[in-house]
Amino acid sequence: MPLAGDRPVQFQNSTLYNVAGNMNLSHATNFGESGLDILFRAVSLDAMHNAAERPADPACHPGTRGAILDELDRWSSEQLSENPVLWLHGCAGIGKSAVAQQFAASCHDRGQLGGSFFFKRGSASRGNWRSVIPTLAYQLTVAFPQLGPVIQRAVETDRLVLGKAIRQQLEKFIVQPFRDAPTLGARPILVIDGLDECEDRGAQATLIRALIGILRSGDTPLHILICSRSEPHLREVFESPEHSTVCRGLEIRPDHAAYADIRQYLTQEFSRIYQTHSARGTVLEDGWPGEETTQKLVEMSSGTFIHASTVLRYIDDEYSHPAEQLAAVLNLDPASLTPLDDLYTQILSVIPDKSILLRILHAVRQTGCLDPEQIDIVLRMRRGTSRAVLRGLHAVVQVYPVRTIGYPKRVELLHASFGDFLVDSQRSFLFCVSGEDLHNTTVHDMASALSSGSLEPPDFR
Repeated sequence: MPLAGDRPVQFQNSTLYNVAGNMNLSHATNFGESGLDILFRAVSLDAMHNAAERPADPACHPGTRGAILDELDRWSSEQLSENPVLWLHGCAGIGKSAVAQQFAASCHDRGQLGGSFFFKRGSASRGNWRSVIPTLAYQLTVAFPQLGPVIQRAVETDRLVLGKAIRQQLEKFIVQPFRDAPTLGARPILVIDGLDECEDRGAQATLIRALIGILRSGDTPLHILICSRSEPHLREVFESPEHSTVCRGLEIRPDHAAYADIRQYLTQEFSRIYQTHSARGTVLEDGWPGEETTQKLVEMSSGTFIHASTVLRYIDDEYSHPAEQLAAVLNLDPASLTPLDDLYTQILSVIPDKSILLRILHAVRQTGCLDPEQIDIVLRMRRGTSRAVLRGLHAVVQVYPVRTIGYPKRVELLHASFGDFLVDSQRSFLFCVSGEDLHNTTVHDMASALSSGSLEPPDFR
């Protein structure tokens, strides 16, 4: 015990006393993790709009998607909105994720963003529903500190809540904190993108119904933007009569405005590519590639940004001449009903060894957690083979440098539509990777590599 007049110095979980000139450290007592510490362990760090591990997901190109973003801004500013849930939907590659990311960033800058979650098919942390509510709840505690103590108590009084169903998690982490916390002043906005990429279709519908349910009563002052493809099972839930008073839909279509935005996007990016490659000594004609060529690419895009962005990545290859890459794209059938599939086929066709290509792509598609060096080990290939092959696929896959701090090392498909293409034999034909023999071989090779100790267990986060 300290003597009278001695001043204790406080440390975390302990106290240092000066007793008659002797320094005595009282024993530290650890009462366990706080509720927010427990909640943080369930957070998917790479699911947020500004996550370091998502550099391949672009926001809208400057000057594009103005009408859609203006509509979202008007909706988000309605403090007493009749439709607090907005479903932004459209076909694959139309630009939903870019809009969602741009909108989330704008809300964040204005202090309105409560949290965001971007699903990604095949990801261990972003491919299912289990981390959605914890990730959103933790972000709410950061954006609106008044909610922090209430959410922390919710976890500390029932640590099992993290293993409970969606509705129970929403009640504990969202509804109850808003009911018990002081008035926030602003109406927080939640952004959920790529709902259709959640691996459990049943969970997709359950999450929608649960979110709409907590807003129907009016006790939870939130705006929620949900983005997805226009899948029939999702349309059935969103457009049901019982949800019409809470939710409204906004479809992104390949309309005139979309074509104009794509033209602007291509024009600006071609200017950048011209300057970059000219600085490297590559000779390009003045005004390359010209208005007529740009217009052809606009028409080939069918109004989807994924086609335009993939074309640009394919052309902007530092080891190839941009004019030759562009010529290969222009040689594709301009009247094709599947221009994106044609583009994917062209990109894959430049790899000379098709058997190695398919084995590598199957490993990437099936595991979603291996880096190129691990793929070499699993497939028993000479070190560096996977990187050499995947370098030619830079337009459709993300491959990080060998030593990259702050980013994942695994190989990632840049868009879900490319993964869909690879497993559909009616679309990819010779490049299909869904064959049973290929699957069994990869599983056997990976099991052998793990059991022999030649492969460390991969990071599935």
